[in-house]
Amino acid sequence: MITDELRLLPAQAAQVIRRHPVPDRGPSVPDMRLSVLAVLLHCAPLRGEAFVAFQVLQRRGLPGEYFLDPGHVDDAVALLDEIDVSDAECAATFGPNWRSVVGHAVDAASVLHEGFAVPTWTTGVVGSHRRLGAWACARDAACEAGRLESWYRAQDAAWERQYMDDATVRVDERVRSDVATAVRDAAAALAVADLAGTGDLTSAHLDTLLEPWRTGVGRLSDRYCAATG
Repeated sequence: MITDELRLLPAQAAQVIRRHPVPDRGPSVPDMRLSVLAVLLHCAPLRGEAFVAFQVLQRRGLPGEYFLDPGHVDDAVALLDEIDVSDAECAATFGPNWRSVVGHAVDAASVLHEGFAVPTWTTGVVGSHRRLGAWACARDAACEAGRLESWYRAQDAAWERQYMDDATVRVDERVRSDVATAVRDAAAALAVADLAGTGDLTSAHLDTLLEPWRTGVGRLSDRYCAATG
């Protein structure tokens, strides 16, 4: 179930951009670039919803990657006006397990924004051969099912690199890398949970990918409650 806030988030972002247009560059005006992700974060009641909406928009051809050239602003606003973050859009972006994927993305962003002490809950699993083997099996299953793009988008919604790497977890590089891996691995498992038992992917592989997040700080979002196994 998509909340009204998430569904209408692109339209709200379009309104903000119209109210605060980027000024034309001139002798006294520095070169300014618009970040659609930053506008979505400004509008979203839950920052994870901004990351979800951003992935939906990127799949639909949002100009640029993170920053818009001035000549592309009108095209971006037109797309924001056009797109609702609907069930169908989320299914097309994240695959058939989109409810679990969206729930995890919202939850992870909330947990990491609230802050936590230097975590040790990733020790022993993240970076292990067991984890790498499970990740490879999940990727192969997504590829064979024709869902590789949505598999990666699920991970990008959970850990939005441009924002999360720079602005959220202000700890040393090793810890940040381990946390990012735990968050993204959980998303990777949820995105292909329905494929367990096909090819080489097993439920044990999914449990390996989910374990660090579940045993650490993972919790289901009440707003997007979805069974994870």
